[in-house]
Amino acid sequence: MGYTWYATGFDSDDPVFRLGLLGGMLAIAALSAGVAGAASGDSETFVIAYACLFYILSALYGRTWLQAPEARSLSARFAIGNAFGATLWLLSLTLAETVRPLVWSAAMLLLIATFVFAPWRSLSRPYDGEHVAERYGLFTIIVLGESIVVTVAGLEIGSSLSAAIVAVLGFTVAAAIWWLYFDLFRGMPIHGGFGARFVWAQGHLLIFAGIAAASVGVEFAIEAAVSGESLTLADRLPLAAGIAVYLLAMAAIRGATRRLDRVVALRLATAGTVLALGLAGSGLEPLSFVALVAALLVGEAAIELPRARR
Repeated sequence: MGYTWYATGFDSDDPVFRLGLLGGMLAIAALSAGVAGAASGDSETFVIAYACLFYILSALYGRTWLQAPEARSLSARFAIGNAFGATLWLLSLTLAETVRPLVWSAAMLLLIATFVFAPWRSLSRPYDGEHVAERYGLFTIIVLGESIVVTVAGLEIGSSLSAAIVAVLGFTVAAAIWWLYFDLFRGMPIHGGFGARFVWAQGHLLIFAGIAAASVGVEFAIEAAVSGESLTLADRLPLAAGIAVYLLAMAAIRGATRRLDRVVALRLATAGTVLALGLAGSGLEPLSFVALVAALLVGEAAIELPRARR
């Protein structure tokens, strides 16, 4: 998201910009390689890669400060904010593994806050809202697509009819997520002031996270169906919380960019119901649980789509 905003406003398409973009891609590759270690108590690669990602972005904004006098106030704050966030991320390496995620959260809040304190009104050349929305939409497709690919690649259904139906229902969930998102969003909001645009932009973090978590939950349900086991709370929560977070983000975005209406209430109610199902669904079979979640999401979409103005 940080590179998307930079490229939308200051893409010079020269060798330095391209090297910065390639450096960011390399850092993201290293970040991905470090995820498994971070999950098992060895987060050094993960932390260093993420810090490097934002140091590169900070350097790009520093270059913009030199080359674009009309954007110096904005580029200076982004350069400083990204550098501070990256440094805080690196400092987490001096702490115990169990404490590091707390520092990452603080660093993430600092990086997000940079958007709030950047002087957008002083920028003479505005960002292209349609281009930003296109980038966000493409990333949503990538997250959805990769989630489905990873789930399918790990399938070992064998002769289990229940697992096969769970997989189909998981695809139904993904389809409903896709339909809800792309039937409504065509651009970044131009009305409602900075607050509406901020909620729209940063709310997508939860959209992406919710989609990824839900795909993990579907995978857990498939595995449980193959082995004939009931779902534990840890198995149910990724799907339930993922869908709930996705709907909460969609509700917040609509509330900030449009108004608090029945569509917002419907999204919040469905999110609460799905989360309650995940928390209280002890003993549910995988097929029953995923079928209920899919039914709730499809029902929400069927009620909302005819009523929600794009």
